[in-house]
Amino acid sequence: MNISTVQLSPGSNVVFKRKAAWEGIRLEHCRLATGELPEHCHREHVALVSLTDVYRGELRTASGTLLRGPKTKGSVCVLPSGLGHQATLEGPSEHLAIYLDPTIVARAAGDSYSGENVELVERYSLRDPVISSVGMALLAELDNEGLSGRLYAESLANVLAVHLLRHYSASPYSSPKANGGISGQRLRQVKKFIAENYEDDLRLEDLAKQAAMSSFHFAREFKKSTGTTPHQYLIKFRVEQAKILLADSELPLAEVGLRSGFSHQSHFTRLFHRVTGTTPQAYRQMIH
Repeated sequence: MNISTVQLSPGSNVVFKRKAAWEGIRLEHCRLATGELPEHCHREHVALVSLTDVYRGELRTASGTLLRGPKTKGSVCVLPSGLGHQATLEGPSEHLAIYLDPTIVARAAGDSYSGENVELVERYSLRDPVISSVGMALLAELDNEGLSGRLYAESLANVLAVHLLRHYSASPYSSPKANGGISGQRLRQVKKFIAENYEDDLRLEDLAKQAAMSSFHFAREFKKSTGTTPHQYLIKFRVEQAKILLADSELPLAEVGLRSGFSHQSHFTRLFHRVTGTTPQAYRQMIH
């Protein structure tokens, strides 16, 4: 994950408070000042989420769409790849911008479009809980800077891609039929791979290869087979490794966390508590 914080975009009224990029998806947390935002476009699909209670402005797109009037916290605007747009802001506002690589959307579409190009449409909504949740989850992961962030972000990219296909595409989308999970032998191979590489920042593609599946189908089928997402499974596996080290060694807690695949002690403590309901220190005292 590449992270940067607070910088002013040259020649514009945009201040980037935080931004990060993962494979196929990136996030910008930005503040826009009063004034004009010149016309520009992005190669990715863009979903904008307002973080400001109320602000007024105008958004104009190259297709001729004009959005004018007050916007509220949680409002969402989706702009397809390559669509030029510009804005006039009547007051400061804060936003999350989620950029999704079109190849992720095309991959999620699979055979639903029979070889046709996947076309998303621009749309404004007062609320979109899925897009808002993805944005806030990525923002939280950015703050945590934890290992497994890549796997988590790639899983969220798949969630967002399917949601955009269902609600923001020019043609009807039908989800591919489920296969009923991953076969026993392949699932064992995936779990073995995790057991041998849990300390690394695993990618969804790494796991999918073990099951001979695409990344998109793997995430869905893995959950069908195990009842949990790949990211959640990895976190629980790391916590179990931490429990072993806490029981069988006198290593400092920070070292236990690192050896278990967590990037720093606060990340270790937070996720250990989420899974077990107690802290690593309290767990060690309880079993000794």
